[in-house]
Amino acid sequence: MAKPDDTSPATKADIKMLMDSIGKLYDANEKWKNELKAHFDLQSELVRHDLLGAKGDRVANHEDRLQTLERHAGLAVA
Repeated sequence: MAKPDDTSPATKADIKMLMDSIGKLYDANEKWKNELKAHFDLQSELVRHDLLGAKGDRVANHEDRLQTLERHAGLAVA
């Protein structure tokens, strides 16, 4: 079997096919990048929301404990 001749010059059709392939690859990479960014933004917002909620719960828990201690010590105002 004869080896293919890889030294022949590229035709305009070869270059057009290559440019189309590069364009499709670029479009696919842009779509993937945008989907990844949207996913990252969503996850960041969920983590932020969870942390803010945990901080609020912690403050409320401390206030409840302080009121219990104040009542126990006879220092509660109301």
